[in-house]
Amino acid sequence: MRDKAHPISQRRAPTPRVSLRSRAPTALIALCACVLSLTATATATELPYTQVSQAAVSIENASAAARDMAAWIIGADDNQGRPFLIVDKVGAQVLAFSARGELIATAPVLLGVTRGDDSPPGIGERALSDIDTDMRITPAGRFDATLGVNLAGAIILWLDYDAALSLHAVVAGGPSDRRLHRLGTATALDNRISYGCINVPPGFYENVVRTLFRSTAGVVYILPETRSVEDVFFADASR
Repeated sequence: MRDKAHPISQRRAPTPRVSLRSRAPTALIALCACVLSLTATATATELPYTQVSQAAVSIENASAAARDMAAWIIGADDNQGRPFLIVDKVGAQVLAFSARGELIATAPVLLGVTRGDDSPPGIGERALSDIDTDMRITPAGRFDATLGVNLAGAIILWLDYDAALSLHAVVAGGPSDRRLHRLGTATALDNRISYGCINVPPGFYENVVRTLFRSTAGVVYILPETRSVEDVFFADASR
């Protein structure tokens, strides 16, 4: 979704190596919140993340909801042999898994200002000035994710192109945003600042996300915070 802190107001569809959309929303140029410029991105050394090979990270340290989701994904092979991420909005944390279901790394995340699980209708067509605070939501759900290049040449992970939803390295933003500070605190209470995109530490993005998704598409599961997991992920199966 759209990130006002970002100086670039244009975005580019995912690159042809995965699936290039032939049609773009009419307001693409004015609305890109999730496209980041390299100059506005925090340096990789400013925010640490926890990688399994570097520390004894266990899935048991994640929330019960994230653990249950990971177990179901792996057991049902829902990722279909692709790398995947689980974003726990309540805990403001992302967990990265290999295509084999191995936990690779975890990191804090910044999320949409407003709590909620559904993107407002037509959000990808709105200008920044038309996106009220109550519309700045990081939606819940299962997203097929693909790396794409923006017009500034930066690589981002697209989750929902039409809704302008992506995951990318944290942008510095204005002094009042204190994005780096928010990512570094122990509490998840101050991690709501974006227009809906998921901001992660630069080191995590460069060394984990881009590595996992470099040669393949993957899946991102965003856990709900106002709806139930069953309603978001399994409603169709119960019908």
